[in-house]
Amino acid sequence: MILPLRITDRYVLGIFVRQLLFSLLAAVIIFIVVDLVEHLDKFIDKNVPFVVIFRYYGYFLPYILYLLLPVAVLLSSLFTVGGLSRTHELTAMKASGIGLHRILLHLLVLGILLSAWNFTFGETVVPYATKKNKDLYRYYVKGVTRDQASRRGDIYLRNLPGHLVHIKHYDPDGEVIYDLDWQHFEGEFMRSRIMARKATWVDSSWRLERGKSWFFRKDSTIFVQFRQRIFYDLGFGPSDLMKVRTDPEEMGYWQLKDFVKRLRSMGGDPHKWDVELAFKVSMPWTCAIVVLLGVPIAARYRRSGVSLSFGIGLLISFIYFGFQQVGRIMGYNSMVEPGAAAWMGNIVFLILGAFLYWRVRK
Repeated sequence: MILPLRITDRYVLGIFVRQLLFSLLAAVIIFIVVDLVEHLDKFIDKNVPFVVIFRYYGYFLPYILYLLLPVAVLLSSLFTVGGLSRTHELTAMKASGIGLHRILLHLLVLGILLSAWNFTFGETVVPYATKKNKDLYRYYVKGVTRDQASRRGDIYLRNLPGHLVHIKHYDPDGEVIYDLDWQHFEGEFMRSRIMARKATWVDSSWRLERGKSWFFRKDSTIFVQFRQRIFYDLGFGPSDLMKVRTDPEEMGYWQLKDFVKRLRSMGGDPHKWDVELAFKVSMPWTCAIVVLLGVPIAARYRRSGVSLSFGIGLLISFIYFGFQQVGRIMGYNSMVEPGAAAWMGNIVFLILGAFLYWRVRK
């Protein structure tokens, strides 16, 4: 049950929100500066225009916010409660009957709301912006052509029973397929197969170019080679191909879940993608867990200054991300189940936060 907000509650939440905005801004600036230093020589070597670099980091910003929001929440928790402890405001609140329980409860509720926002943000804005960001990098830095820059690679699709489709590259902007291999089975018997170097979506049909087709009968095989041909019945369209992008950062939870389902139906190994799917759920919850971790630490070290709080926050963040990376590697190598791999860091720090809160004076 959420307690009604008092003046002191609004005061604490106001400090927390201000510290959150400051921490988020500082973390984003540091992240961008470090990334720019790392890639500046590549931008200079390729003569990338300044406006393109600006657009690159503009599209990069949503993913940075998604990634760094838990760090900012942790820092703001440390700064807020630590500041109240240093100025003895926390002691005054306790003397007036406002314990650490109440402060933690309201900050924890806010952390849960931020977790929900981060999940929604990661489902909507982040995939689109990340795709644009990577397309710019592929074109201006890696030197691929404009139509290749936005292509999706190695798409496997089973959209209808008995239909197997493999696409080497797909350009969603032009709705063009490169290197199509379409197969139709009845049971274990292949009835037909169509291969084409290029296929373009035109008037609700696929126009195949430079292709070959085989039609298998019990006693014969019909082979046809063609320069151009229209097909209406291949069983998939551009909207289906947009659901099978193979970069998890460019997909939301439901898109990735659909991709895993399609890959499993074709007999592929979806284990790596199962791990990424589990991380799509576990990552946003970090915002709430770090509140439980930051509040007792800040309340315990009353004389800690801003520098010490900042150092503690960075140390915890590095350890936290280290646990997540270890879990991801263990999940990829099938050492643990995908769910355990994704929640390993959260569970460890949730237990640690609960223990520290139990030990701190309320």
